Amino acid sequence: MTTLQIYALVWLAFVFGLSLWQHINLGLIMIPASFLLALFTGLPLKELYAAFPAKLVLLVLGVMYLWNHVQESGFAGIIVKKAVALARGRVYLLPWIIHVLAALICAVGALPAAAFAITVPVALEIAKRERISPTMMGIILIQGSCVGGFTLFNPWGNLVAEQAAHAGIPIDPTWLFLSQGVVAIAVAVVAFFVFGGMELIRRPVQQNRGGEEGQEATGPLTPYQICSFIGMILFIVLALLKYDVGLTAFTIGMVLQIAFRIKSKAALSKLPWGIAIMIAGVLIYVGLLEKLGVLRVIGDYLASMEDPSLVRFSVAIVGTILANFESSSIAVLGLVIPVAVKSMAGSTAVLANSISLGVLSACLVVMCASPFHIGGALILSEAEDYDKTFRHLLWWVLALTLIMPFLTFLL
Repeated sequence: MTTLQIYALVWLAFVFGLSLWQHINLGLIMIPASFLLALFTGLPLKELYAAFPAKLVLLVLGVMYLWNHVQESGFAGIIVKKAVALARGRVYLLPWIIHVLAALICAVGALPAAAFAITVPVALEIAKRERISPTMMGIILIQGSCVGGFTLFNPWGNLVAEQAAHAGIPIDPTWLFLSQGVVAIAVAVVAFFVFGGMELIRRPVQQNRGGEEGQEATGPLTPYQICSFIGMILFIVLALLKYDVGLTAFTIGMVLQIAFRIKSKAALSKLPWGIAIMIAGVLIYVGLLEKLGVLRVIGDYLASMEDPSLVRFSVAIVGTILANFESSSIAVLGLVIPVAVKSMAGSTAVLANSISLGVLSACLVVMCASPFHIGGALILSEAEDYDKTFRHLLWWVLALTLIMPFLTFLL
């Protein structure tokens, strides 16, 4: 490894630490850090601009622009209440209904952070009313978001797929989704039993609760809600037909904005600019690391290990530690996945590649329950007993940090 390559990694570690210490958006600080790195190493600035992930940024903004219409119209709340009514008095089903709901929200393109924001308040209110552990409810909800986060409609799944394609690593998106989903569901099942699932199963069925919830959710739909629903269905169909996801979402969202005279200022203020900057800044820096040959050197070093599972294990250890403290999982994916795919250079085993990346991705995103992550923070903000819930979440993610990397080693 050359001096410049070492400098680029040291600079990355310093900037990452500074971001955590000063609570600065990692992408925001990465943009000037990339500029200074380019100046110091002599890379032309056109390389910096070439690394800007325009497609991914437009996807994030476009999907959230459309989803905000669904949320603002009130249709998202109707979906949540209808889903809760499905439990029909079986309390143990409530965490799993929320799990499936969060998965579906993310599966159609919403960022997991959006699924958290939509479902956590309702889920934790249900947990209080039904005497369900808020830690259990929150973790199972988060794992649902993780499952849905790896469809090709979602930025998480897109990022992994695009990084693999960029490195020439063949993968099957279906197997990527399934392998990650199996791990996330397994983590949710463990959380269910660790935090009181058996007690919920033993409770008697409560009569008429499903009917009450159903009545709360009934009522005539407004034109805005109907059109938002139609817009989401149209978006899903067009995305399946391989139309550009981000641009399609922007187009449908703009039709809704014009039709219902939504103020532009309000629409713009609700877009996830922080996430967009996070993605852009991190991937710009990663692009410069690639131009400097850093990823190739690290990939070659990892690939030189005799046991390929040791490569996954090493990357997973670093990634899970970072994921505990970085509030955006997509930032961690953006840092770790490029290194992982570089170490897989030359591999043509589609199934093995897909499962490896799926399991590695799962190891990173299940850490969303960390109290230092937006997912854990939202759970804490809604929990009645803050201190107890904080301790439970902290011990939970500590256990995952110690256990999850071994899963990649065994597989």
